Amino acid sequence: MNNLKDKRIKFSNKIYPIFYGLSSDLIFFIAIKTLFLTNVKGLTPSEINFIVTIGVLVALIFYLLSSKIINKIGNIYSIRLGTFFLLISAVLFTVSTNLIFFALAEVFYEVSYVFKCVDQVVLNNNLIYQNKGNDFIKIKTKATTIYSITTMIATLSTGFMFNINPYLPMFICILICFNNFIMSHFIYEVDSNNIELKPMKKEKNKLRFNKIMIITILVYGLIYGTIYVCQANGNLFIQYELQNYLQANNVTLVLAIILFLSRISRLVSNMVFGKIYDKFKNRTLYIIYFGLGASVSLFIIGKLFFTSIYSSIIMAAGFIILLALRDPTENLLSNILLKNTKKEVQEKAMLYFQFMRRLIVFILSLFATIILVKYQLIHVYLVFSVFILLYIFIVLKLLSLLTIQNKEE
Repeated sequence: MNNLKDKRIKFSNKIYPIFYGLSSDLIFFIAIKTLFLTNVKGLTPSEINFIVTIGVLVALIFYLLSSKIINKIGNIYSIRLGTFFLLISAVLFTVSTNLIFFALAEVFYEVSYVFKCVDQVVLNNNLIYQNKGNDFIKIKTKATTIYSITTMIATLSTGFMFNINPYLPMFICILICFNNFIMSHFIYEVDSNNIELKPMKKEKNKLRFNKIMIITILVYGLIYGTIYVCQANGNLFIQYELQNYLQANNVTLVLAIILFLSRISRLVSNMVFGKIYDKFKNRTLYIIYFGLGASVSLFIIGKLFFTSIYSSIIMAAGFIILLALRDPTENLLSNILLKNTKKEVQEKAMLYFQFMRRLIVFILSLFATIILVKYQLIHVYLVFSVFILLYIFIVLKLLSLLTIQNKEE
């Protein structure tokens, strides 16, 4: 029996990078999301920010209930439910014609990650059982590398597919989501009773936050949430800038090239992240923070001080940097969180981790929606640049606490 269990754990860990790489977003759709929603479905930037805001708001409510739901159905069924919701989201985005149904598609999209986020806990538990706990960041980086490769391939091909038939990438997206749902049935988790835990009192299921946990969750929410919203609006920003001097078909192709280059940067960042982390450890967070500041600054500089093709090139550089920062941000901070959280409450900690990210996305998307009612996208980035300057205080606090902890150990 143990031999069979060990084989299932080994196989689960082996396919995890592939599963994560294909199920961490709506592959093929995400590459053309703004083009599809604006050019095919006729939505405005304000409406797109609105549906994102609604989706995140509902997800936040689900996070408040998710702990009890996940405890009841278990991590594995939670992952399966998450992949099923992604499938529903892909279908709704494809067939919807009404703003309400687009909002519903976004709701399923956001809620899917409420349930799927425990896949990292499953991987961590399996590695601990195998006495390979230190391999978490290695395997997670491999997973995000595969995700980068798949999104890069999707981005390269969707531009051409979109010009042939704008629905073709959507059909492929649906097929991938169905495949992910099937793959989720091969993810296995070791029984928590098989994981060596420290003796606990009756309050063992209560999540007690320490300072490092709280600030790690907050830093992740602020940085990743800002990257996410800037990326979504950056897509639109560049698209509208290109439309000032290019025809529609050329805009699609140029945007596809920019997205492809951004995926390459994401792939490269995953490939070099391990070496950077080995050298700088937690100080890698400095690189991520200043990279975010540089990215937003390039959008502002490109729009205010340049015109035509030069403006687009500079803004594209900012967009490319954004994509390079996404996976290292999650990999670094999730590793810090799991290392500073007791094993028996890691599911709850990870839910709060993702909750904070959604909360910041909701707040920033709401800000963007309000700003775009009267102003332009450049004003969104000017406001966000001020926010980013303020993040430095919380980043310094986290690194200070980690430094103190390392000295004590």
